[in-house]
Amino acid sequence: SLFLGATLSATSVGITAMVLQEMNMQQTETARIILGAAVFDDVLGLLLLAIVSGIVVTGSIDLIHVAMIIFMASLFLLAAVYLGPFLIRFIVRLFHRLDLVEAKMFVSYLFVMVLAWLANLSGLATIIGAFTAGLILHDAYFESWNNDRKCPICIKDLIMPLEVILVPIFFVLMGIQVKLETLLQPGVMMLTAGLVVAAIIGKLLSGFGVFGSSNRWAIGVGMMPRGEVGLVFAAIGKSLGVMDDALFSAVVLMVIVTTLLSPPLLKYYLRRGD
Repeated sequence: SLFLGATLSATSVGITAMVLQEMNMQQTETARIILGAAVFDDVLGLLLLAIVSGIVVTGSIDLIHVAMIIFMASLFLLAAVYLGPFLIRFIVRLFHRLDLVEAKMFVSYLFVMVLAWLANLSGLATIIGAFTAGLILHDAYFESWNNDRKCPICIKDLIMPLEVILVPIFFVLMGIQVKLETLLQPGVMMLTAGLVVAAIIGKLLSGFGVFGSSNRWAIGVGMMPRGEVGLVFAAIGKSLGVMDDALFSAVVLMVIVTTLLSPPLLKYYLRRGD
């Protein structure tokens, strides 16, 4: 139940961001609210993941242990956000003799791996370190490179080949673990329907908590897709043994439904503007 709650709390900001980019609405008030809330939602979701993972590992709900996990996760996030830039600048100076493109690729990859390792060392999920690295990394750290070696390629473009290769493999691995025969069981179908309803209503209601904005429906729909974040949560839950094949299949189907529903609904409400 705890892992289901954590999975339902997730938001895939990438899907919503792509829709806003296609409609050239990234700078609107609604877009800023959605993207800002989605980032905070992911941070809180990762904290929940750390808490429920710790509860599963220990086998009991120990308030002192839960408080320790929250403290460690918060300390890691704060330390990474404030000390991470100094680490990146140090690594950049260390590899200043490399070609700029090579340095951007190597430093970015190294920084992500280091933070993921540190998160795991702190007893947290590696995704927390990787997510934090993504929040910190940007091209401005390489602006002090020699002026005669300006680089027209950004970090996102350099990472894209890895994304093109690894992301499809990730989704294939998730699909392989789904047992289609379990979805035909009446109990699993009812569970899936319940998860879908909870996933949709929960995020739609969040939009009505926004003050001073007239497009609350768009904000709620923009928070609705679970995407790859929900799948990562489900995969971790299955690896820890708290999700069986039936529950995992139901969660994956919920992720698929919310991910496919969100883009057309978001476009509709953005065009309506109310």
